[in-house]
Amino acid sequence: MSIFTVILGIFTVVLYAFLLLVRRDIVIPVVKQRKHYFFYLFLTGLILWIGFTNWQELNNRVQTILAALVMLSFLLDKRGFTEESLILFSLDNRGIPLNEIERVVLFQEESGLIKLNYFRKDRRGPLLTFDYSLTEFVVFLSTRLNEGSTLEILTKDDQDKNGQ
Repeated sequence: MSIFTVILGIFTVVLYAFLLLVRRDIVIPVVKQRKHYFFYLFLTGLILWIGFTNWQELNNRVQTILAALVMLSFLLDKRGFTEESLILFSLDNRGIPLNEIERVVLFQEESGLIKLNYFRKDRRGPLLTFDYSLTEFVVFLSTRLNEGSTLEILTKDDQDKNGQ
């Protein structure tokens, strides 16, 4: 077994351990886009098919399996709120501390999904979508944001008034 295969194996184990720990800390997860599942499964199948039809050595087959596991790790991606921060991607080890967020804008769609936008250091963050109760979400944010932070809730009527 080559040193590259050993390093790739160690990396894969550490990657899965880290992703599972981050997954466990998320309290309010962002809605996942299901269409990405099929893409990653397709790429994993393609990696396995190419790897097992071309290489016969054990070392190359182990590398193929580890590469497929790294590709499958994208399915463990989980973003959302922890008790003290906002995780925007799974490999973010700190996230955005909730005490740094200056303003949060919530909008509940007719489907029940909540769109959230936040502002930090006078810059707007990415738009996030949650499938969560609005009242519980407001309670969660109001207890964890700083005292001077603004929490705005937009309704369908507000959107119609602005001509959007």
